[in-house]
Amino acid sequence: MESQTTLEGDTALVAAYQLDGRGGGELLSVSALRDAWKDPERMLWMHLDFRHEDVGHYLNDLAQLDEAAVEALLEEDTRPRLGKFRNGVVTTLRGINLNPGAAPEDLISLRIWIAPNRLITLRRRPLRSVSEVRERIDTGDGALSTPDLLAWLAETLVDKVGDVAHQIDDGLGALEEDQLCDREIDPDDLSRFRRSLITLRRFMGPQRDCLEQLAHGPHWFDDDTQVSIRESANQLSRYVEDFHAMQERALVLQEHLFSEHNERMNQRMYMLAIVTTVFLPLSFLTGLLGINVGGIPGADNPYGFAIFLVITIGVGGWVMMLLKRKRWW
Repeated sequence: MESQTTLEGDTALVAAYQLDGRGGGELLSVSALRDAWKDPERMLWMHLDFRHEDVGHYLNDLAQLDEAAVEALLEEDTRPRLGKFRNGVVTTLRGINLNPGAAPEDLISLRIWIAPNRLITLRRRPLRSVSEVRERIDTGDGALSTPDLLAWLAETLVDKVGDVAHQIDDGLGALEEDQLCDREIDPDDLSRFRRSLITLRRFMGPQRDCLEQLAHGPHWFDDDTQVSIRESANQLSRYVEDFHAMQERALVLQEHLFSEHNERMNQRMYMLAIVTTVFLPLSFLTGLLGINVGGIPGADNPYGFAIFLVITIGVGGWVMMLLKRKRWW
């Protein structure tokens, strides 16, 4: 998991790297980053946490970004997008929240600004995809350039989406197996899958389009970077199609649960109607003979109760036979 500790005290800077062009990089301190940023030939990556107040210092004073680019990077509500500015490109991608206790649909936005030999990323919460990219740089098996680094980030974000897609697919498969085997299905499990699919499809569709635009991005993107980002877009497109198919499967399961519930309710109401029909004439007889007035037949007959019991059984049997003949029961 990406560390939430900063390099030098309470600052927006989470990490800064100078890439060596061979897959590795040097982790820079704040002061070393200021010196390195003055040289446009150095390949630098600055990763920021924009919750800190001094994030504007890094974007305005150090990176000297346009005001419009800074506003795009720091806007409160984001969706996957791509914007071209005078000195670079701003894009916003979203990744799966794999922090403890988080739900898959609780996505984390990663705001990105890229220019020749410069990459700036901003996040609000730790993102495992960024952590994995940093680990590859630390081991010398990472990106060769800042556009390549962007391609690595896109690929890692898409891979995490694929992991969640496989988990949801397995979960839906288990529910479908329970349905075929007539085992009880928890509606809350199905609702949780449907919520995740709605959110993932809502954001991953635009993110696919964003990656496709990015694959045809600035002229200083090399061919390998464009191919890699295009492949990530194609992979994400397949996951979006899978999300659509899984939404349909979840809807079929929901309809089946609703149908089973209605069928059970109808069966219970039908049985209650049968019982009511059988006992309705019996209730009439008992009510009629139970009135407290003189002249009730059989009141003085010692066999009156037995005779009445035979009559009620006979009437009940006749009603049941009539319902059976009419195929109501």
